[in-house]
Amino acid sequence: MMTILMIDVEAGKEDLFESLHKKLKELRENQTYKGIDVLYLARCFTHSDISLMIDLADPEILPEFITQEILKMEGAWDIQTIHLLNPHFFKLPPNMNYKTYGHFTITLDVRSDRTDEVFKEIRNLAASDEAAISFLAYSFHSYDNDIILSLLAPDIQSAGKFVDDKIRTVNGVIDTFLWQISKWKFVISEKDWFKYINYSRLADDVDLEHWDDAYNDLAASFICAC
Repeated sequence: MMTILMIDVEAGKEDLFESLHKKLKELRENQTYKGIDVLYLARCFTHSDISLMIDLADPEILPEFITQEILKMEGAWDIQTIHLLNPHFFKLPPNMNYKTYGHFTITLDVRSDRTDEVFKEIRNLAASDEAAISFLAYSFHSYDNDIILSLLAPDIQSAGKFVDDKIRTVNGVIDTFLWQISKWKFVISEKDWFKYINYSRLADDVDLEHWDDAYNDLAASFICAC
């Protein structure tokens, strides 16, 4: 199961990002936790919180991983977990200049009786000229966090406009919350990352005749930096 670990970082301990990235790479190379694979780290633009995207094969290992590896790090103040249900990944529009785009996370508070309809409508949203959804999943993390998605856009203004015009207008959406991601780093290699984007999760099939081009787009855009 793909899971996000949200780490609350103590003020003045912003260097935790780099030290944690180094430690997680070492744990992966040593195969210390075979039931957990950390995919990448991300940091929010507006504060120093860090999120880890992990692939969780054995939930029984997670408490030890959190208490012994994450919370023992200097500057790790607290932690939350978000399990991602029914994740969907999307290829970017072919003409989008995604390399210069910023990453944004959006969470949705949704009316309970419209939850599945909202998910389907968001999944079927067409990308605008300046923004595109790269990831979508149910989260049910709290009463006001039912659905989570990642958005690529050139700036915060474009991201906000996409949210206002295309997401908040969906029948059943009560409220939205938008964060900008300032930094992210893979723990695994980009090619290893691709194995987590398997065909059962893709919104569109990959054209194997153009595998190299498809891989470059996929590896760059399928980032749920939440």
